[in-house]
This record gives sequence, C-alpha cells and structure tokens, in this order.
Amino acid sequence: MDAIYVGWFGLVIGFVLWWWNEYWYIVPLKFKCSKSATKLPLGHMGLPFIGEMLSFLWYFKIVRRPDDFINAKRRKYGDGVGMFRTHLFGVPSIIVYTPAVNKFVLFSDDNFKQEWSTVELLGRTSMMAVHGIAHMRVRNFVLNAINRPKSLSRIATFVQARIVTTLQSWAQMGKIKVKLKSKRYLIVDILPLFIFYFFGVKPLIFRRKGLW
Repeated sequence: MDAIYVGWFGLVIGFVLWWWNEYWYIVPLKFKCSKSATKLPLGHMGLPFIGEMLSFLWYFKIVRRPDDFINAKRRKYGDGVGMFRTHLFGVPSIIVYTPAVNKFVLFSDDNFKQEWSTVELLGRTSMMAVHGIAHMRVRNFVLNAINRPKSLSRIATFVQARIVTTLQSWAQMGKIKVKLKSKRYLIVDILPLFIFYFFGVKPLIFRRKGLW
C-alpha cells in the first residue's frame, strides 16, 4: 500500500510541477482577456522557474542544433499562427518562426520594443534599441554607409588585399575546416578592418601583430 501511495503522490507532484507555470501565468491572462477576442498562442510554459530551459540548452549546447528546438515546436503547433508561447531565461516568452509574423514584429516598432537587456548591451543609440523616427534615421545612415555602389566599392577595395592573402594561406594548408577558418577570419580580420574603416581606430590585435 505504501508503494501505491508514494506512486500517487509522485504523480500528483509531477502534475503540479508540469502545469504550475501554466496556472501561474496563463490562467490570469485568460481571465483578463475573456471579454475580448484576444487569444494566446499554443505552447507550454514548462517547469517552475526553469521553464523549458532544459530542452533549450539540450538543443543549443549539447546537440549543437539550435534550429531543431524551433522545428520541434513548429511540427507540434503548426504554421497556422506562426508562434508559440514558452518560458525561457526566467521570463514568459513568445517565439515567432514564420516569415510573415517575423516581418510583422520587426516592422511594428511601436508595439514591440526592446527590453532593458538589449538596450544595456547595445547602447541606447543602437539601431536595435531606438524606435520610430530615430530608428529610421540610424538605419538610413547605416544603409547609405554600406549599401550604396560607391560604398561597396570602397569597402571591397579596402578588404581585398587581406582576403586574397588569407585565401592563399588556406590554399597552402591543404585540407581545412572552412567553418572554423571563416569564423576566425571574420572575427580576427574582417571586423577589426571595419572598425578601422568606419571609426579610424586601429584594433589592438593588429597593432600587437605589427600589421598596421
């Protein structure tokens, strides 16, 4: 009999833990929106406090296939709404995954504003942090700087010599892992070059190597 009681107790505890976040976050919202046509997307809020972080970390850190986290939800909930609710990094979240919904979110600056973490990391004047007219002004400045024919020509001329040198060094190595080499080249060579190109600051890594 004791084993039966323990089994039932475990089932009850598991049920409570599995649905705790749903009752804590979703039920109040449903009562609040009961008089309107507003509906929450499908999804599951996961376990208390940790939400779906275990599944998230499994795909991102262990399996190294982050797209499978979204694809698993996509297969489960379908493409009808193009989003699902979850609980990640300690906060309730809604993740969108179809092009149409992503476009709607990205073009609705007044309805979807960046939270404090993005602002603190990127700066208050970053294109990702400003909204409305300020966002349009910064975006136009960036596009004019890098997306015009003359700008592209200057940038290509600026990085051409280093790209040629890098490709020649790769050719002498025989077999290489393109992903790793490209990532290192982007971070170590290309990004510092752009910093110097736009801001006139010689990156420390090049000064240490005596390249500039």
